[in-house]
Amino acid sequence: MFDVPSSPPVAAGPFYASETFWTAAGVAAAVLVGCAAIWAAFRSQHPRRRLTCAVSHAPLVRQRIDGSLEIRHNGTPLTDPHLVTVVLTNPGRRDIASSAFDRGEPFRVRLDVPYAELLGAESCPSAAQAPPARVRDGQLSIGPGRIGSGTRITYHLLVDTAPTYDCRHSLLDVRVQCTTSPAPSGTWQTPLVRP
Repeated sequence: MFDVPSSPPVAAGPFYASETFWTAAGVAAAVLVGCAAIWAAFRSQHPRRRLTCAVSHAPLVRQRIDGSLEIRHNGTPLTDPHLVTVVLTNPGRRDIASSAFDRGEPFRVRLDVPYAELLGAESCPSAAQAPPARVRDGQLSIGPGRIGSGTRITYHLLVDTAPTYDCRHSLLDVRVQCTTSPAPSGTWQTPLVRP
């Protein structure tokens, strides 16, 4: 007798009715859920913290002082006074805690000027407290202190001569971006003369 080749068996129903399909789909879903759980655990242990620092300056007097005008601050004569603005912004979703300042080292902005004086600080939202700041040897030191999520902190300084900027930090697990530019004229809002 002759053997007649037969065709392979054909599925009796749609592919999604097969047990093999549902087993494969279950394994794929379990792998996706597992990857998502690992990613979520990693993100919660290593949150993305960001800090931007923008430094700008503008001359206090638009024309060079020729000797007919003398500007002094606390008795110190200024030959080429400039107003410097340092803005720290935390655009991230997480706060930058005081403990993020490695070994308690402050965020530093070196200005390379012979005279610098901190005039004031402000924060937005206004309920946020600005980290402590001090000026010494032509360098602004900020912190350590908490910088809340969505907080913008502005420091105003008076310096003598046009500054050059150099930002240094030792913040842990924080991505820092520094930008510098001269401020456009008319950006200073605080009155310069006391009543």
